[in-house]
Amino acid sequence: MCDTLAALAPMTLNGHTLLAKNSDREPNEAQLLTAVPHKTHGELSLRTTYIEVDQVRETNAVLLCRPFWMWGAEMGINEHGVAIGNEAVFTRGGYCATGLTGMDLLRLALERCDNARSAVEMIIALLEQHGQGGNCGFTKRFFYNNSFLIADTTDAWVLETVGKQWARKKVRGTGAISNLLTIGSDWDELSPGAEEFAKHKHLLRGKDRMDFAASFSDPLFTTFSRAHTRRASSLRALGSSAPATAATMKAALRRHDNPGYALSAGSVGSVCMHFGGVVGDQTVGSMVADVDTSGLVAWVTGSSAPCIALFKPLVLDAEGAGLFGEAEQEEALSYWLENERIARNLHNNYGEKHRAIEQLRVPLEQRFENTMTDAAPEYRKQAARECFELEKEYRVAVWKTIEPLDYPTRHSPLFSMQWRGENRDLLRRWPAYGQSSENASTS
Repeated sequence: MCDTLAALAPMTLNGHTLLAKNSDREPNEAQLLTAVPHKTHGELSLRTTYIEVDQVRETNAVLLCRPFWMWGAEMGINEHGVAIGNEAVFTRGGYCATGLTGMDLLRLALERCDNARSAVEMIIALLEQHGQGGNCGFTKRFFYNNSFLIADTTDAWVLETVGKQWARKKVRGTGAISNLLTIGSDWDELSPGAEEFAKHKHLLRGKDRMDFAASFSDPLFTTFSRAHTRRASSLRALGSSAPATAATMKAALRRHDNPGYALSAGSVGSVCMHFGGVVGDQTVGSMVADVDTSGLVAWVTGSSAPCIALFKPLVLDAEGAGLFGEAEQEEALSYWLENERIARNLHNNYGEKHRAIEQLRVPLEQRFENTMTDAAPEYRKQAARECFELEKEYRVAVWKTIEPLDYPTRHSPLFSMQWRGENRDLLRRWPAYGQSSENASTS
């Protein structure tokens, strides 16, 4: 489960394009920050998550948030100011045993394209050539098709797919996608074979022109995912009278449909999703891309639970400056795990600890935003590095603040049993997680 939303320059306070996404996956599926520099390639082929594709001679610098075991990414930006988020969509047919995953398509488009429209066309071309497919579950089998929200400094598009069939629609002002097909008969362009494919499967809907969503949506899984509720939440956040800001987008990613039970009950209707009970996923990484012709800033959590996580700025320039390079993925994993200790510690007394963390987080995030706003483009990289250094002090302050509040909160037996299992599995996969005195527990 995931959610992505975007606001184009006319709808934002600073006149920049903003794209935000939560990546909801299994609790122990660490999401790594990966910065890849601009490269020239001599190889003829490229290995993605499951299949090989032709390599191009030159690829862009990119910043990715990706599941640690995948080649592709859930969200990212490139040096030209293209930002993309993708979603699993549940459809009647079109699933394949292997092919390019949605995350592979996202990364390939970022590495190869310099604007949103060309990224849409690149994904379509790759989709039609290689198809999409492969197991996208970490510890379970999970197959799905994909939708994408793709933006640059001036344009944004929604691209929705079923197998090799697709529909695309230009975003006017603001837009949001979730785990459902949203393009009906209002598409701007449709794949040439979509109507014939739908007729062959006896799925074709629409009177005057094909209704893509009505034809291909799987009503059962789409309803169960509560994607309509989460997308409505994102659209409400974008529909306020005030112009959108990076802070607006962060707040949208932190929304719960039932704040009083954000953790102890969990809900697939919450944009900020927490694992537990009937909820099998949770938000394990979040990003807000602030894109302008003068440069770009990616606000990232590098951690689970954006409701308590600190968004830090990261600047990616044409030289590929970033937090963790491809050769530093062990460090990237350690960074995610260190933040995960805090997230899991909150299971004991979430309410008071959340409020205590907010008192530290809110002013520091505002300081970060002021720092990046005031910094000239040539100094943004240094300013971002200073913000990440301040996060180390913040993390120490958080532990000192929440340790006195560390007393058990009663959870349902199912919730406690589930989290004990997840904690054991995390320790088994990464023993270093248990070597800190600040380890998490769940009662």
